[in-house]
Amino acid sequence: MTMRTLVGTIALVLAVLAGLLAAVYLVEPAWPQEAGAPAAERPAPRTDLAEIDGEVMCPVCGTTLELASEAPQAERMRVFIRALIAEGRTKDQIKDRLVAEFGPDVLALPEGEGFDLAAWLVPGGAILLAAIGIGVALRRWRRSGGSAEPAGDTAPDSADAERLDRDLARYDL
Repeated sequence: MTMRTLVGTIALVLAVLAGLLAAVYLVEPAWPQEAGAPAAERPAPRTDLAEIDGEVMCPVCGTTLELASEAPQAERMRVFIRALIAEGRTKDQIKDRLVAEFGPDVLALPEGEGFDLAAWLVPGGAILLAAIGIGVALRRWRRSGGSAEPAGDTAPDSADAERLDRDLARYDL
């Protein structure tokens, strides 16, 4: 594989990934519309504590709220979340209120913008580079014949052949 082909392949893969990311972040999700209901009147999705507590960190324990012990701070957060759910708040609204109350470190998952975007892109890029590296290695291996035999003269000399025959004869059943 020439360097030019490798660079072209990498550029193609990166372009496809950029297109997928753009599709995820720029395309508005298609909500099923009720007959003639405008977009502003669509019902907001309801949530419950089980959906949120895996995505929120306890500021005292440093673990997700679902794994946090019965610490007083964790219990206060659960009560606060339940009160927001009772008000009819959506999951995003509740998370926004938690960030306003406890700061951005309360979210277990990083945001998809700014510096936090790197938390999503760096592992994805590493996986992509590893896949490309494996693909290049496999392609080279296949072009070289893919045999595991060493190159060159591998026939044993007469002394080694006699010793091998004696050893094999010893194990014949």
